[in-house]
Amino acid sequence: MILFILASTASIIVGSIFLLTGIAKIIEPWKFIQHIAKLDLINPKLIIPISLVFTAIESALGVALILGVLPTVIMPVSILLLLSLSMLTYWSTLTGKTEDCGCYNGWLEITPTQSLILNAIYIFMLIFAEFFGQYQPTILWQWLVVLITFIISYALAAGSLEYMQKNGRPYLDFTPLQENRKWQVEWLGEDSKPLISGSVIVVFMNPECSQCKHWLGVLKLVQWQDNLPAIVGLIDTENLQEGQAFVDSYFLNFPVVAVDKRFYKKLKIEVVPTAVVLQDGVIQEKWIGLMPMWFINKINQGENSYN
Repeated sequence: MILFILASTASIIVGSIFLLTGIAKIIEPWKFIQHIAKLDLINPKLIIPISLVFTAIESALGVALILGVLPTVIMPVSILLLLSLSMLTYWSTLTGKTEDCGCYNGWLEITPTQSLILNAIYIFMLIFAEFFGQYQPTILWQWLVVLITFIISYALAAGSLEYMQKNGRPYLDFTPLQENRKWQVEWLGEDSKPLISGSVIVVFMNPECSQCKHWLGVLKLVQWQDNLPAIVGLIDTENLQEGQAFVDSYFLNFPVVAVDKRFYKKLKIEVVPTAVVLQDGVIQEKWIGLMPMWFINKINQGENSYN
């Protein structure tokens, strides 16, 4: 009896973790998509659909483990998934393609070693649950719950991504850089002074980010136009020479500040480029990965007025 209870508990715990990590990816799917892109294993056109399907599968597996749906199939599949993800994490972090497993979507900051240890614990718990559990035959409503979970998870993740693409900001934001919050002077010290008065766009970038480089031409146009906000760039590098080379190579006409990588983690900047629009030090908008079309149109209108 005790072994049965422990086995059921183990299955529920692992299932809950699967479900929670799935929810994390549903809320912020672009983080997981960027992680998959870094692996450079999938055709770029397939990265988004594969990421959304994986998120839905992860959530559905979690519910299946919690409900004890067809354990003779679901548990081995879950174990194989954990083994595959562990090998992928080991390879990607060893080769420098990623810094972590991407499993928890940035909600839980752990090292690759800690991730592998946790996966080993989950695998042990599932093996224990499979051998010592006493499960009832799966009935129709349980299958329906799993199927509905898959469909809803996919739809919500796709919806979150679409909202981000249309509005340039997440539907739910849990970071310090939220709309209507003040920019904290202590974040950048002396470099914060120009940000707390007037209209300013602060852009978080990385020297190796290809999308950031696509933004640079637009940002230079914005800096040139007096009727648009001033631009301040941030790059996460401790190498001042690398930072200066970045400025010089793209002939940037706006100030760029090199900051420690820990600063990005503190503000939870996990996708670059990210930008915040400040008005007298208060965050008005936040853009992640994409500039909103209304702003691009405003730039074009301003540029045409000069011609």
